Amino acid sequence: MGSIALSRPIARLAFYAFLVALPLTTASNLTVGQKYPRTFLRVGPHLGGVTYDKPVVFSWPEIRNGTFQKAVANRIAEAIPIRPLLIHINNEMIVQMFGEVTAPEIFKGADGQLIERSYLEDYCSRTEGMGAKLAAIALPKLIDIQNYYESHGGVFIYVITPSKAADMPEYFASYLPCASTPAARTQLVPDYVSALRQAGIHLVDTASLIHSLKGSYPFDLFPQGGEHWNEVAGARAVSAIVEAINQQAGHEIIPPFKFTYQMSGVLSGADRELVNLLNVFFPPLSYQAPKVSFQPSMPCAESPARQLDVEIVSSSFGHLPARLMIEGNCLARLQLFYYATLGRFGGEPYRELQRNLSDSDLNAWRSAKVMILEENESFMASNKVAYVDQLRAVLKKP
Repeated sequence: MGSIALSRPIARLAFYAFLVALPLTTASNLTVGQKYPRTFLRVGPHLGGVTYDKPVVFSWPEIRNGTFQKAVANRIAEAIPIRPLLIHINNEMIVQMFGEVTAPEIFKGADGQLIERSYLEDYCSRTEGMGAKLAAIALPKLIDIQNYYESHGGVFIYVITPSKAADMPEYFASYLPCASTPAARTQLVPDYVSALRQAGIHLVDTASLIHSLKGSYPFDLFPQGGEHWNEVAGARAVSAIVEAINQQAGHEIIPPFKFTYQMSGVLSGADRELVNLLNVFFPPLSYQAPKVSFQPSMPCAESPARQLDVEIVSSSFGHLPARLMIEGNCLARLQLFYYATLGRFGGEPYRELQRNLSDSDLNAWRSAKVMILEENESFMASNKVAYVDQLRAVLKKP
């Protein structure tokens, strides 16, 4: 009895200490932690994903429409130290009891396949004849860009990359009402590509290439827990891109490679990017992914390609080709401009070199010997992103 009685005041004391510490540490995160991020206290596993602070603007219009209150509430919630722990507990309970995911931007299909909802929404909104309409929008921009590089002795290649929704619709389409017709979904890229090629655009359709390889390997070309292509798909795409560049150059300026792959557990990187956003204690990582090894056609230390100025302007689908081209094609000076200005990537190992680029940082595009412009089939010629327009504007400057 004595030991039981003794435990009660200790438990109470610990609980009271917690009640006092929670607002104090939250206040510290709101003040000191904002100025000195290393002092920001968090309890629990790291939260996957990126959140953006809503600006707290104290004004009567902001108060009347509730924006001020929401921004304050969001800022306080972000500062609570145990927030990561509570989120993981909540998400794990929902996954274990109902098999559902709580991240609103992620859709779970058959066999645990994950995808971002935006890719499904695009896939299901395709209409017949859309490919030709999008090509008419893109064509004037691409002609201007291609003419610039050809007139300056450079090579321009426009690359279309595949979406997981279009490559693996059997895992998702039956789970979501899809208003578009099968013909509209499958003909969008071929119609778009045909119109641009007829106009003379130097184009590499890696979307159709990857879709045509379905069933060629004992695994899908998109990982179960990711939305970007895996390394085998990337290697096949890079081989096609390098072949097109050498053809446009009239001789081999980039050495090709051969590759082998080995299946591996998923520890990090794009193969588990959506799994990371689930924020659970026991992420579903029982699947494997292929890891590629290269056999360049010549030692990279001896290759003139190491001095070649290659620039890539692209979406997130450009990261894997960029890394593979540096590692396997000896392109040591290659740089990727992520959505034009969000970041500049490159180097060995491949990494972010600069963030939030200025207009002057984009002048490297004007002197590139090889320019690769990538768009994913989910938003090609779309107004959702503006990096094609930015590239064109930089090249048209006097």
